[in-house]
Amino acid sequence: MVADLNFPVEIVAVPTVRSEDGLALSSRNRFLSPAEREAALVLSRALRLLAERAAAHRPLDLESARAMVESQPLVELDYFDVVDPLTLEPLAKNCRKVPFRGEGLALIAAKVGRSG
Repeated sequence: MVADLNFPVEIVAVPTVRSEDGLALSSRNRFLSPAEREAALVLSRALRLLAERAAAHRPLDLESARAMVESQPLVELDYFDVVDPLTLEPLAKNCRKVPFRGEGLALIAAKVGRSG
């Protein structure tokens, strides 16, 4: 959108800061119960799985990573996709079935716990 509308803004992407167990450090995560916190770790495990497959130039198999998240009953998956890091357009479906080469950005949105 910044490029399309010619905004004089530079967007700088930075890595997510995570605790030692892999959970993203965020103000919302501090409200998770111990069981919810444990359940939320499936999110970083699924992202790590995709990153490892990409680094090894293996098919991403987003479906199995998504199934991993969906197997956790305290996690309600809203969105999980791999996109072009510049355009945020989903990668072509064939990039998920053949050895992955190039750049991609895994995006995940989920609610954890009963209150979400």
